[in-house]
Amino acid sequence: MEFSFLTAQKIVFKTGAVAEIAQYVAEFGKNFLIVVDPFFKESETMTKVKEQLDSINAKYTIYGEVAGEPTVEQTDEVCEIALKDGCDAVISIGGGSNIDVGKAVAALITNGTPAVDYMEYVGKGKKVTKEPVPFISIPTTAGTGSEVTKNSVLGSQVQTFKRSMRSDMMLANLTIVDPELTRGCPPKVTAFSGIDAMTHLIEAYTTWRATPISDGLALRGIELGGKYLRRAFDDGNDMEAREGMAAAALMGGMAFANSGLGAAHGIGMAVGIAYHVPHGEACGILLPHVMKLNQKKVEDRMAKVGEALTRKRFSSTAEGAQAAVDFIVELTDHMGIKPDFKHLNIPKEEIPNLAKASYGTSMSSNPVQLEMDEMIEYISTLV
Repeated sequence: MEFSFLTAQKIVFKTGAVAEIAQYVAEFGKNFLIVVDPFFKESETMTKVKEQLDSINAKYTIYGEVAGEPTVEQTDEVCEIALKDGCDAVISIGGGSNIDVGKAVAALITNGTPAVDYMEYVGKGKKVTKEPVPFISIPTTAGTGSEVTKNSVLGSQVQTFKRSMRSDMMLANLTIVDPELTRGCPPKVTAFSGIDAMTHLIEAYTTWRATPISDGLALRGIELGGKYLRRAFDDGNDMEAREGMAAAALMGGMAFANSGLGAAHGIGMAVGIAYHVPHGEACGILLPHVMKLNQKKVEDRMAKVGEALTRKRFSSTAEGAQAAVDFIVELTDHMGIKPDFKHLNIPKEEIPNLAKASYGTSMSSNPVQLEMDEMIEYISTLV
């Protein structure tokens, strides 16, 4: 047995932590770049963050234009602003897009732009060799796990790709998980981010790259997600459910960052890029299908997923594995996630392109490996 485990240098999990952010970030810089989305930029919470930074006489530049999927072009633009303003640390507050932009910018400040040169598969193979400026991640949705991963997923408006910039040095120096930030999150966002977290957890547990540490995190996270995602979707102010899902998403990020993912992410990334499907929605559509694909190959593990989701014991591994699939099918249906991609009306002639685009880091970790003709046939059943 041989494995390694990497995560953020320090994690603070506390409801209300952002209201006292100064005590956590003071040691990391004196001139912060703060990356947020347009809504959060004008929020009451952002006002509290600024008051906290003012209390320690810190300077800050706020970039509040991250909306939708992040791009390498926007990331370069943000980096130029950070360099111009002399920022010596980066704080990202928001969903995965904000965190991915901030994470990449922290590395690009010291390593140089353009971001596209560092992107896997489509870049120039350039590596992050210089220590990034300190990076603090603060998620406002319970889903992506990006707050504790070492990669930034960025697309391109020009070259139409979505790939990762990745380095061990890109892990956050500090991650603050404040479940209060997810209170009242709209049901659709809760559904898409929550099922993304569930996909991380289930794929992290069933991948052939799983480790004893990722197993423990994933199983406990699956248990929390099974108990709390539906509740969080039904009532955005249910703080017990919000805390449970925040913990599940954090564990999912820690798990998959070290174990890899699977076909739901591989195919979901391809469909999402080509047809502008939100990442969490694409994963939610694919998750039950991919669980069925992998069901017999990893039946023992799928049975444990079934037990964790339902909090029941089953008389056979086959029964437990099927219970896992049934649970996710029912959950996604309850949250209004479509059962397949047929609503996109994807032309049959486009399926080979989607199949080709599905291969990459995530697909390589899937328990069942599909050859190109098998991938084309498999995607055909979904569209």
